[in-house]
Amino acid sequence: MKKVAAAFLAISLLATTPVFAAEQESDPIQQEEGMIEQGENQELTVDEIMAQKGMKSALESFYDKFPQAKTYEISGTIIKNEGTSRLKLFIISETESFILDFDQERITNYTQINKIPDVELEGPMIQGILNKIYSLLPEAKDLKRDSSFTQIDNGGKKTYILSFSEDKGLEQSEISSKGLMIHFDETGKIITFDFDSMPLINLKGETKEEKAYELLKQFYGDEAKEYKIKRVNEISENDPNYKDHKDFMRGTIVFTHTSSKEKPILVGFNSEDELTMLQVTTQDFLKE
Repeated sequence: MKKVAAAFLAISLLATTPVFAAEQESDPIQQEEGMIEQGENQELTVDEIMAQKGMKSALESFYDKFPQAKTYEISGTIIKNEGTSRLKLFIISETESFILDFDQERITNYTQINKIPDVELEGPMIQGILNKIYSLLPEAKDLKRDSSFTQIDNGGKKTYILSFSEDKGLEQSEISSKGLMIHFDETGKIITFDFDSMPLINLKGETKEEKAYELLKQFYGDEAKEYKIKRVNEISENDPNYKDHKDFMRGTIVFTHTSSKEKPILVGFNSEDELTMLQVTTQDFLKE
């Protein structure tokens, strides 16, 4: 399965046009992996982490709020990018993890990540979402669930992420295969729907734009009537990245809501004009 991060990279390529600049929201695990892979970064030992000015006091305050995390493994990386640096902490156990930003002697932001309990996975909200997905992607029923977790930011906002792929064995683990990732909020509203090597069915329409709007109707019901196509963006065939991304993200159809308070929605398509993903993005995506 292609990594979800690759889809976000392809979207960012579309932002190189003078029409707009893109700034994507993605799940924190994918974001941090991407950031750490870039530039010259420095991994810290536990002693080096604790030697940072203000660290002991900051962690004590954090552990007061999450006392169970005192026993978790801690690691840290100084992320250097374009002349700036910041410290990212990872506090991890088998069932729960935290990603923390440390700056100016304090923890400025954190995300709590938990595995979804089996009883919740079998509950009506998640099963209802999966049934809707399976009606559009019947082949997804045969996929194996790779991961399922919730993420809660320090503002209390909770979202869910499920990912699935083919169970092809270790010897074929590097081979691109069918895959699916679903990201949704506490109400069941889809934030990201990303899939690979499977055709969508049961979508009315002849053009990619018509089918994209039908996909919005499937996920958002009557609310889809409030969305209109703002523009269609494509990676130019002359772009050096075109060859690597055309099979799953040659372009995006940008939908905007009649209310400026609502975030835009992107629907991706490949070189065959087949839909490949849907994602709620930020208003910054529309800025020039």
